[in-house]
Amino acid sequence: MNRLSVRLSVAFLLVAWLAVGAMVLVVQRTVETGFQRYVNQRESSLMSQDQIDNLEAYYAENGSWDGVTLTGMRGGGQRGRGGASLTLLDTAGQVIASTGDHHVGAHLGDDALSLAVPLTVGGQPIGWLYRQTPNMEHMGVTETLFLDTANQALMVTALAVSAVALALGVVLAWLLARPLHSLTQAVRGIARGQVGRQVALAGTVETTTLAQAFNDLSSQLADADSSRQRMAADIAHELRTPVSVLRGQLEAMRDGVFPADQVHLAVAHDQTLHLGRLVDDLRLLTLAEAGQIALTRQPALPAALIEEAVSRFTLLAQDAEISLRCEVQPDLPSVRLDTARIRQVFDNLLSNALRHTAAGGEIFVKAEHRANEIIFSVANSGQVTPFAAEHMLDRFWRADEARQRDSGGSGLGLPIARQLVALHGGRLWVATTPTHVVLSFSLPVG
Repeated sequence: MNRLSVRLSVAFLLVAWLAVGAMVLVVQRTVETGFQRYVNQRESSLMSQDQIDNLEAYYAENGSWDGVTLTGMRGGGQRGRGGASLTLLDTAGQVIASTGDHHVGAHLGDDALSLAVPLTVGGQPIGWLYRQTPNMEHMGVTETLFLDTANQALMVTALAVSAVALALGVVLAWLLARPLHSLTQAVRGIARGQVGRQVALAGTVETTTLAQAFNDLSSQLADADSSRQRMAADIAHELRTPVSVLRGQLEAMRDGVFPADQVHLAVAHDQTLHLGRLVDDLRLLTLAEAGQIALTRQPALPAALIEEAVSRFTLLAQDAEISLRCEVQPDLPSVRLDTARIRQVFDNLLSNALRHTAAGGEIFVKAEHRANEIIFSVANSGQVTPFAAEHMLDRFWRADEARQRDSGGSGLGLPIARQLVALHGGRLWVATTPTHVVLSFSLPVG
């Protein structure tokens, strides 16, 4: 009974019973009332013209209905089983005389007046003559048989409609519950580790919407799981090189192959520093992706941020024989940001630009106001393939694997910068021109 299909079937059946029951009651009542009215009209039509003429003559002779009686008129007198009664009414519908159950002085409703025969003298209405058949129990055999047959037909129809409603309810309940059953199986599959599983979009709008939401969630889980596996593999790969170098140096010095002098200890120390930077970058990226880095926002001028960033890298650019300059649009509005985190974003972008710019090249940093955002850009001369541009923001991505690792890059600088910008409500993207590679990020004004 707790199954959705069973409950839907029972609900369909109950609704069908209520609808059919109401229909049967209304039709039965309508048939009985209409048939009773028909019998009364038929009986009223049996009143002879002599009765009408006699009453009209009485009123014309006396000027009123005082002393009038209906005793002795055909159709009057004391009614017996199956007989009829006559009732004389004045123009207001008040009973003047009656051979039936109506008391003198009582008022009959519009239903009775609609079945009565009008009485007139000189074209003026003087009253009504109403002939009434006793009630349903005094109907003839034919009339009673008709009503019984009609009631039986209604009952049979009600039972047939209930059976059809139950059958249709079971089918519809099964059709409605089937997509949910498939969705349940898919959810259980995900619980067993089958991420990425998809279900067919079938059923009502609500079930298809639910199925689409499940498919989206399953795809996101699959992407997250794949990303986790790739990250674990990348971390293992990145750690292997410095650990291998450090281990080789230490084992060689322990076995006496290398002397434990400053040169060989410096190599081991450098690899230790590289491991420390890699661990710090991984921790920072993880916290940024989880949104667990608290930002201390305060107003800052874009021009001041760029000038400070360029000043930090001026000597490094000169040593690499690279031209470093900045272009700032005048009168830029201030932005609310965490200065330390945005400084880290600039450092990562400029470090990346220096590593990918050959001697004699150029790097320029600029800021401009677009709509409600400040767009910061770091462009360096050079070219990258479309594939490299697409993956530059991925973890541990290197366009030149050997040169990047030797220069100390962890492959996490740009992903960290993207996450820090996202925490500020902005975005970071890569664009290319025939002569430059441009890394841009936006920050909302205000």
